[in-house]
Amino acid sequence: MSHNLFLGMYTFGIKKLNTPDSKRIEINDFLSNAYPDDDNKFTKGFVQNLIYLIDEKTYKNERNTHGAILEEKSINSSRRILDILIDGGTTGIKQFIIDESGKKRILSDSEIVGPKFYARIWMPANTKTGYLFIQKYGSFSIKPIFDDIIKDVLKSKGYNIINNSIKATTTKARQKEFLKRSTIRDIVIVSNRSSHETGAADAASAEIRLKNIITQKNKVVGKTDMEAALKNHGFSIGRRDYDIKATYQNKIDDFKEERTIMLDSSEETINVIPNILIPQSCIDADNYPIFSKMQDFVDKEMIQVKKEAKI
Repeated sequence: MSHNLFLGMYTFGIKKLNTPDSKRIEINDFLSNAYPDDDNKFTKGFVQNLIYLIDEKTYKNERNTHGAILEEKSINSSRRILDILIDGGTTGIKQFIIDESGKKRILSDSEIVGPKFYARIWMPANTKTGYLFIQKYGSFSIKPIFDDIIKDVLKSKGYNIINNSIKATTTKARQKEFLKRSTIRDIVIVSNRSSHETGAADAASAEIRLKNIITQKNKVVGKTDMEAALKNHGFSIGRRDYDIKATYQNKIDDFKEERTIMLDSSEETINVIPNILIPQSCIDADNYPIFSKMQDFVDKEMIQVKKEAKI
């Protein structure tokens, strides 16, 4: 049974060091100011700085939890895209390899244990957002490497990442598709302390779990639905503030995914970041990503990103 491979999508903004996060700058301005003497500021400037850190030597993140070395790269200057394949994984702990006979070979805490990973960095023109796509094995990701490597490149030029973090994101199309294919396993009503009770003893917070909720396809369950469901069983929440958490189940290609999320009933939207399952056509016999096929796969994902972001 092969491991499931997924694609994570992330975004980041850029600001000058020691300035507030509100001072977000355009990608064009960053490249122009950071690399004034380079003809191609993305390829000869930003990309070369980044590649230098992982090419022909091991890069380890600041916390020494992950490490990597470059295996393959592809640069598209006109699209401002860097695709890389790296050998990387965990480090910083003593690990061991067990063969079929049960014998162990101990690895030192300075060695890196892990498979191959594909990643793409995209710095589109005339926007204030950089994009990062990272392939992962189930929940095993090397995002900590990219958190630090991008920060290292930016700080070497006097810049930093907005909010000091590269945030997971997805497209609205992916969210709608997840909701369309999903069923609700259960819903939890999280009741906070009441602001209306003055003379009574403090009202403790509580949770009410509702199971087997029947909903229409592609519909977000909101507070009105919850109050109606409780009323149907002879209960009411009364004058109390509360939030709603729902666990959605989605099954595709024998892969079952669960996401517990807060529901924004006021806007009838759902804020969920589902996994992007990588098709078998992009995976080789060793269960590694195929570099060229992954490039094509991410190209298709970028079409929707451009459409929604109006890039």
